[in-house]
Amino acid sequence: MRIFIVEEQLVQITKEVIDAHQYPFDIHLVTEPAAILRDIGELPNIYFLTADSADVAWQIRELDVHGYLIFFTDCAGALDDIVGQYIAPTAYIVKQEEISRSWDDIAFALQSVFSREILRQNTNCFVFDNENRVAYEDILYFETIPRTRKVMLHTRNGTYIIADFLKNIKAKLASHAEFSGVNSYLINLNNVTRIDRKNGVIAFKGDAQIHAGRRVITTVYKDFQSQFLH
Repeated sequence: MRIFIVEEQLVQITKEVIDAHQYPFDIHLVTEPAAILRDIGELPNIYFLTADSADVAWQIRELDVHGYLIFFTDCAGALDDIVGQYIAPTAYIVKQEEISRSWDDIAFALQSVFSREILRQNTNCFVFDNENRVAYEDILYFETIPRTRKVMLHTRNGTYIIADFLKNIKAKLASHAEFSGVNSYLINLNNVTRIDRKNGVIAFKGDAQIHAGRRVITTVYKDFQSQFLH
């Protein structure tokens, strides 16, 4: 994730905060707020903006709905204008006469960004073993590894071994209607391309497929129809 900074005087102190907390942020200095729009790249990002760049902030928000807007101003009174724009800033920072005195404010803002981004990523990802994350949209299916207390997770990009029972994973994903399963499988219906009930085959995006028993095929087929064909 990049931090777009317009004011050069903020670069060094921001770098110190990043280094102190080992945040995975890269600084990208631009010459003017409008330059951000030309180089916005991968999303989301963090944007250090001045109080008079609300118009650009609106355009950034349209492009980066999950981006983090942090406004800097020399005058606390200018914050009222920013609040009135309804562009969901992450933080407002009133710059001190000595920029080094803004260290704590910048640190607090970046801590907020880091925490919110972890939460946002976890909301869109299946998390296992406390640190591994796979986007739900990339999951093909889970299957029990026979005679073990482990599960194999098949994704578009590879496989993972999870030290857990499938029943626990099913419970964890119970609120996700796109997952269907019975017996030793849990299948992401969003990535199913074909269900061959006659031959007991479920095919997925990317040419992966499984051969399953009648009960699994019947359950998944029923859930697939309910999810997409009603």
